[in-house]
Amino acid sequence: MRKIFAFTSVFSIAFSFLPVVLNGQTSTPPPAAMLQSGDLLFPKKKGAVVPYNSKPGQAGDQEAEEWQKERDEYLASLKSKPEVDEQEKERFLVLENMSYPEFLGLYLDDEPLKGTASFGNGPASTGHVGIVEITEGGPTVVEAIMGTGVRRISYADWIKDRPDELVWLGRLKGIPADRRTAVAKFAATMIGKPYRFFNFDLKDDSGFYCSKLAWLSIVNSAGFAPDGNDNPKRLLWYSPKQLLHSIRLELLVNPGNYGTK
Repeated sequence: MRKIFAFTSVFSIAFSFLPVVLNGQTSTPPPAAMLQSGDLLFPKKKGAVVPYNSKPGQAGDQEAEEWQKERDEYLASLKSKPEVDEQEKERFLVLENMSYPEFLGLYLDDEPLKGTASFGNGPASTGHVGIVEITEGGPTVVEAIMGTGVRRISYADWIKDRPDELVWLGRLKGIPADRRTAVAKFAATMIGKPYRFFNFDLKDDSGFYCSKLAWLSIVNSAGFAPDGNDNPKRLLWYSPKQLLHSIRLELLVNPGNYGTK
C-alpha cells in the first residue's frame, strides 16, 4: 500500500505541472519544465485587444492615440526626406489612409487592408511574442516592450504579469538544440535596445518590436527566415501572428481557436 500511495503521490505532483487540456485547448500557461532556449511564447488575454505596444492588459483609447501619433510622426519623417524609394511611397499611401481598427485587423488577425478588426475573436489572434532563454537561474523571457525596449524577465514574473492569459508555445522544427539556444542568445545581445515600432527594416538592429526581434534572431542564428522571405525591407510589419503560423514552427501548447474561449 505504501508503494502504491507513493507512486500515486508522485504521479499527482507530476500531473499538476501539466497544462490543463479541454477539448484540445490548454487553459493554463506552459509549465517551466517544458521550456527550452529558443522557444517562442505568444500570450493573449481573454477579451482584450493586445495593442502594438505589447503591454499586458486591456487596450483602450490611449493606445489608439499613441499609434496615430507615431504613425503621423513617421509620415512626417518620410515627407521631410529629400528622396524616397518606391516602397516608401507605397507605405506612405497605405499608412496615411489606415485607421487604428484596420491596423489591429492587419496585425492581430491577418485581415486584408480596408478590413475591420475582430479584436481577438479570430483564431489565434496574438499580438506579442517573447523568446525563451534558459539561464542558470531558470527560464527567462527576452522580449521587446514599449517604454522599456528589449529586456529579460524571469518566466515566473512574466506569467505573474499576465494573469488569466492564454499562451501558445512554439518551437522551431528540425532545428538542433544548440542552434535554438543560439537564437535566444542572439536576442539577449539586443537587451537594452529601444522599442521602435515604425521601423520596417527587419535587419536594422537600432530598435525592435517583439516579432521583429524574433525574426532577426531566427535569421541570424537558425539560418532561415521563418516566413520564407529573406528580404528584410518590408512594406509593413512582420506580426506575431505571422510568426505563430510559420510552417517552420511546431506548436507544443496550442489554446486553439481564441474565439471559443
